[in-house]
Amino acid sequence: MNVACLRLSILFFQLLLIGFLALPFHLFAQDTLKINLQETEKLFLQKNLLLLAQQYNLNQAQALAIQAKAYPNPIFSAEINLVDPQNNRLLHAGQSGEKIVGIEQLIVMGGKRNTQIELAKKNTLLAELELADLLRNLKWQLNQAFYDLFQQRFILKNFDRQLLLLDTIIGSYEQQAAKGNIATKEVIRLKSVYLSLNKSRSEQIQKQIESTQTLELLLHEKLPILPQLRSIDFQQFTKVKPISELFEIAKANRPDLKITSTCGEMANLNLKLQKQLTTPDINFRSGYDQRGGAFINQVNIGLDIPLPIWNRNKGAIKAAEFGKKYAETLHQQKVSELESELAASQRNLERCISDFNKTNALYTSNFEQVFKGINDNFLKRNVSLIEFIDFFESYNQSLAEFQRVKTELAKAAAEINFYTGYTIY
Repeated sequence: MNVACLRLSILFFQLLLIGFLALPFHLFAQDTLKINLQETEKLFLQKNLLLLAQQYNLNQAQALAIQAKAYPNPIFSAEINLVDPQNNRLLHAGQSGEKIVGIEQLIVMGGKRNTQIELAKKNTLLAELELADLLRNLKWQLNQAFYDLFQQRFILKNFDRQLLLLDTIIGSYEQQAAKGNIATKEVIRLKSVYLSLNKSRSEQIQKQIESTQTLELLLHEKLPILPQLRSIDFQQFTKVKPISELFEIAKANRPDLKITSTCGEMANLNLKLQKQLTTPDINFRSGYDQRGGAFINQVNIGLDIPLPIWNRNKGAIKAAEFGKKYAETLHQQKVSELESELAASQRNLERCISDFNKTNALYTSNFEQVFKGINDNFLKRNVSLIEFIDFFESYNQSLAEFQRVKTELAKAAAEINFYTGYTIY
């Protein structure tokens, strides 16, 4: 009779558990943000503050490129007589007085203006590439946090289900132990399993908090986020491209590689500009002098040309040459880093695909059927407590491991996207 009561208690708990697990999706739907990866990336593009700040930097560079096209303004000058000591008059500027009017215009020589315009355009391109590289890095962080949070919520959901089951079983066993129907050591054994599982749950909660914080910062979103993924999402990650093709994709799309290349082009332009600066600019001027010149109502024109005798800009030219070599070396280093990163990332993806295929073949619906069978036989006392606990722990580890393998596969695919600078998966 006591064993029958125990079975009824556990059966009642299982029905209660089904109802409880359905609650969050109904009662708390308004307090969470259910979102898949594509929707997450769309929200990220709309609300991320770092991207917005970098966009302002790009706008600033575009404005400076417009300013670089502006030509130097002409200079207007005027002069009138203040004191005429000969005629004992002040401000003598009439027909018999004196006034001078002049205008000057700087003529930029040697192609310096065009080079400066090209430099401003390259600087704008550099700002665009920095924005693209920031987007690439933040998107990678977004993907990592999204998949981590999905894994952590899955594991926590399983922990909660198992802890509720253990809690009810422990309660029933304590009642039976108090009546002498069950040994106290069995209750202690169950409590030990409960405490161990609860410790693992606490560790997962801490990881979930960290992943949630990362997503909240990236998305600028305060609602709790519920990542949504389908099983088919993981299958697409098992298709591998040849490493040579990945190299070509990366060289064509990596913003940081383009940044070093653009810096090299800017270094070349700067060297060109420093050499052009040795060509003097011409200051053209014209003026009218009413009575102060050799003739009345005299009109003059003139030129001012600095003589490049003492300063030939040699130091700046030499520095620009070293700057060019520096930029070229950095670009070569970035290419080497790209090749190394892609090779390692490709090996990591192949390892994850291998683990996924093996685990996917091992993990079938039989796991759930066997788990249900163990539970049923445990209730019928056909399975001992030790056997039940061993299977219980193994089952939890298997679920966590399968979820870990899927998450690692997704993150490895996201890493390929990151290192190529292109959405392959």
